Amino acid sequence: MKKEVIIKKTKGAVSKTVEVVKKKPIVVAYAVGGIIGAVIIYKIVKGLTTSVDQIFNGDPNIDNNVGGTGGDTNLATITDQVAINFAQQLLDAMNEKAPLYGTDENTIKAVFLKLNNGHDFIKVFKAFGMKDYNGNNSPPEGIWSNLDSYEKRNLIYWLKKELHPFWDKKVFNIVKKKIELAGFVFS
Repeated sequence: MKKEVIIKKTKGAVSKTVEVVKKKPIVVAYAVGGIIGAVIIYKIVKGLTTSVDQIFNGDPNIDNNVGGTGGDTNLATITDQVAINFAQQLLDAMNEKAPLYGTDENTIKAVFLKLNNGHDFIKVFKAFGMKDYNGNNSPPEGIWSNLDSYEKRNLIYWLKKELHPFWDKKVFNIVKKKIELAGFVFS
C-alpha cells in the first residue's frame, strides 16, 4: 500500500514538473542555466583559490622535519602534565610583548631550573612540539598572519633564536646544560 502511494505522489510531481516546463520553458531554462552557472563559477573560484594557495604557500609536501627527535623519558622526574605546562610557559615567555616584543628570560630560567635531567627536558621538548615561528615570536593571528612569514620550529630552535650567549649569558648557560644533557647540541 505504501508503495502505491509513493508511486502515485511521484507520478503527480513529475506531471506537475512537465506542465511547468511546457508552460514556461524559458523560465525553466534560465533556472537550470543559473544553477549550472553557479556550479561552474564555484568550481572556478575553488580552483583559483587552490592555485593561489599553492602559489603563496608553496609545495605542501616539503619534508624538512626529522621525526622521532627527542629520546628517552624513562628517568624523567616530571609528569606529562607538568611538561605541557612548562612548554606553554616557555612559549609564552618567548612571545613576551611587554612593553615591546621580547623574551621573558626569568620565566625561561625558572622553568629550566625545575628540570632535573635531560629526560625532563625531552618531555618538555615533546610537549612543545613544532610551533610557528616568524624569527621573533609566534606570528600574529587573523588577517595579519597574511603579512607575516613563518615556519614550524621546535623548542631548541626557538631557544637558540631567543637567547643570546652574551646578553643572556646566565640563562643561556642554564638552558644549554639541560639541553645538552638530553643529547642535543646547543651553542
